[in-house]
Amino acid sequence: MSRILGLDLGTNSIGWAVVDKDGTNCSLVDKGVRIFSEGVKSEKGVESSRAAER
Repeated sequence: MSRILGLDLGTNSIGWAVVDKDGTNCSLVDKGVRIFSEGVKSEKGVESSRAAER
């Protein structure tokens, strides 16, 4: 049996899942997601990245 960690790295989120694989059978152990704020600020209708200020 092997345990597999799957990651989905997005711009505003990270998703993950842990799967047990035994030959041809797979079973989901756990899963989750973490969502972050957008990382941009809006002033007078113009959006800019926080990194642009550095």
